Parts: sequence; structure tokens; C-alpha cells
Amino acid sequence: MSKATPISELQKFHFGSKIFCSDGEEGILAHVIFDPGTCCMTHIGVKQGRFFGKTVELPFDAVVSATGEGVTLSVKRADVVAAPTTRANGALLDSKTIVDRAQAPGKGTLKLVGVHPENGELAYLVAHHLRPGHDALLGEEFVSTLENEHVTISIPDETLNSLPPYRHDNVLQQEVEAIVYDLTPLHIDLGGITMRVLDGVLYLDGNISSALRADIVQDQVSGVEGLLEIKNNLVGDDKLAADLAMALGNDPRTRELPIGVYPRLGVVRLSGAVHNNQQKAAAEEIARNFPGVRAVINDLVVDPKAALLHVMSPAEGGQAEDKVPGKYVRHTK
Repeated sequence: MSKATPISELQKFHFGSKIFCSDGEEGILAHVIFDPGTCCMTHIGVKQGRFFGKTVELPFDAVVSATGEGVTLSVKRADVVAAPTTRANGALLDSKTIVDRAQAPGKGTLKLVGVHPENGELAYLVAHHLRPGHDALLGEEFVSTLENEHVTISIPDETLNSLPPYRHDNVLQQEVEAIVYDLTPLHIDLGGITMRVLDGVLYLDGNISSALRADIVQDQVSGVEGLLEIKNNLVGDDKLAADLAMALGNDPRTRELPIGVYPRLGVVRLSGAVHNNQQKAAAEEIARNFPGVRAVINDLVVDPKAALLHVMSPAEGGQAEDKVPGKYVRHTK
């Protein structure tokens, strides 16, 4: 499997998954068709209705995205209805496709295929029960031939037995959540974290109190068997404070103003003083539109003579005397 394209960026076609057109849902994925010579996907088969609807074929170019949640197309539902039912040339693969080992025992069925989004080239496939009781992810380098409802692979016993099992997203999700919940120091951060496993990829999104803790989360879950990739998009309060303060300092509307930035799991408090209401509104607008900010508490005080920001602003904000140290304080001056 090519290392150039991460698993998260590949398109994954699960047979039986929903088809979403640009104007709504229309059918399910019945099959895919590959050019056997190039191992590139050329068409997808869309079944209209689950039982008695006709099956039409659409070119791969119509695919916008494909995941375990469904296949999204660039065409409208009417275009699918009007598509021809004639069979395209190539190797048809579906859920009944046999995955067979060349000159070796072992046979399974095809569960899904992953392809490169730019050209539809096969990246990997998942075979059900190729190893008894396991699903196995096989890179394209193991695929020998593609034929109608038949895939031949060449893989040594030792390599096949060493492959980690391809596990269901729900199982991976539960294991990841259990590990993170067991990390007691992270309990205060859980309200800002979203964890989701899709097609074997763990997506960590939301806010956390520090970039170090984001690294700790990733390190703790990286050992979960079956996770193919971790996309760590957690935003640490420390980095958010520094980056937002820089944005406020670079914007001509708020440049050189004594504004303090105090984030707490993505909820940012702006404290300090500005010269007019327009600057106060501009600071809030910049903060609200900044990536990683969930909400803004605007405690800025309008003071035409403001020139000083107390380093340790009180919880109520404004220009009162310092009382307690603030956490993750960044100033624009």
C-alpha cells in the first residue's frame, strides 16, 4: 500500500452503504468495477431501493467521497435515475466476491475496498474470514488479479498471520474511550474532546488544556490493535492562547492594544482594555472566527486612555488591580 496517501485520505467503499447525491439520498452501493490491467476503479453500481429497484452504473469521477458512513456523489438524484443499466466493462467486485490465495489454502469474501481519490487506483482491500475468525486488511501489493467476483492474492503464511485484525469501528471506539477515561488527569479535559473512529482511523477533535496533554492522549491510544491511523486535531489552550494573541496583534483593528487572551478548553475570555466599542467588537469577531475557539467571553473594557494591561488580570476582567495569576495568559502588546 502506498505510503504517500494516508489511510484517512483514501476513499473506502463499503458494499451496502448509502449513496448521497448532491440533493439527497438515492440507493445503496451494490458493487464497484475495476480495470483489471491498471487496478483502477472505473465505475460504481448504485442499487435504487434495497430490494426491487434497478441497478445503474456511474463513473468513478462522480464520487466526491466514500467512507463507512456512505458514498457522496457530485450528481443529482435525477441523474442516478436516468443512468443506463448497461454493464460497464471490467472486473465487478461486490460483497459476494471471493478472495482467494494463489497456490495456498485460505479463502474469504470481500468486505470493502480502499482506493486513491485522484485516480481510483486500488490501495487496499479487506477480506472477511481469509484467516478464520478474522478480517484482514491487504495492501494492493498482495493483489495478483482482479476478475468478476474473484480476487487472487499472493501472500506468505507468515505475513498473513502477522497482520493485525481489521476490527469493527464500534469495537475500536469502545476501547479508545475506555483508555482515555482511565487517564484520571484528563478527566477535566473530557468535556472538550471528541473521539470518533471511522474506517479504522481515530479522529481526535476539540479542545484540551495543553498541547502536552494532546500528545499524551495520542500516545496512550496508539497501542490499540487495529487502529490504522490517528488524526490528532486537538487544540491545546496554551497554543490557542499564543496563536490568537498573535492574530489580534497582527490585525490592524486590534494591533498594539492591551488585550489578554485566557482560554479554557476553547472558551476564550478576552480581558484588558480598548479605546472604543468598534475595537471591542473587532477583538470578539477575530476570536470567534479563530480555529479552535468554541465560545468567547468578552470582558474588554472601553477606555480611551488605555495603555496598560495588568499581567495578572482578575477573573472578572477589566482594569481592576491584579489579584490571582491567570493561566495561559497571552497579551497582544
